Amino acid sequence: MAEPSWLERPIPAVQTINVTKVYHVGHMNYPALKGINLKIERGEFVSIMGPSGSGKSTLLNVIGALDPPTAGRIIIDGTNLRKLSEDKLSMLRNRKLGFVYQSFNLIQRLTSVENVEMPLVARGIPEKERRKRSLKTLNTVGLLQLANKRPMELSGGEQQRVAIARALVTEPALIIADEPTGNLDSKTTREVVNQFVQVNREFGTTILVVTHNIEIANMTHRIISIRDGLIEKEEYLKRLDSYSTG
Repeated sequence: MAEPSWLERPIPAVQTINVTKVYHVGHMNYPALKGINLKIERGEFVSIMGPSGSGKSTLLNVIGALDPPTAGRIIIDGTNLRKLSEDKLSMLRNRKLGFVYQSFNLIQRLTSVENVEMPLVARGIPEKERRKRSLKTLNTVGLLQLANKRPMELSGGEQQRVAIARALVTEPALIIADEPTGNLDSKTTREVVNQFVQVNREFGTTILVVTHNIEIANMTHRIISIRDGLIEKEEYLKRLDSYSTG
């Protein structure tokens, strides 16, 4: 018997079912993920922690449709990635996912607003519309006044906030961040993480971040700890509608 409609739950932003990833190097097999089952609800801000080599970045790569799992299923916003062609996977990455990396990955010859525009260029959005959306998003992260500056003219924290704006401009279902504050000092780290908190709170954007920094993890809703390719434990810190950024 089907559940009554009032009992139906929203589709999770992310669900992984028995996900494994084995790397083959020569005649050796290296299992990076050994059966990951997790569910991230829409609007959650989730951190993943664990020692080096535990499988954190591998998990982000398979969730981000950058690397296929060896086995298991990954479902993003209701879409089973195994059923998608390479072209459709590329479209999903552009339309539903936003990426933020430790090294910023900004194009040095482009201005801040031009960097933010790049995902919209890939979508074929007309120049006038993408410029309008990109400026609006830079304003959201407090960098409208630096729209015409190039990366070399920005601080590390400002560059990372441009990268956040680039991830946010497509209005993704999920932002994936891999050690986004790894190259920043403690004060700038706090500013960047507060930016993630603001984006999550104001827009309801689901955020999944890998970090070694427990202070960052403590600002999220939930910490998932990974060790040896398996989820070791999960710790719920905050309700979805509750934050204290200090």
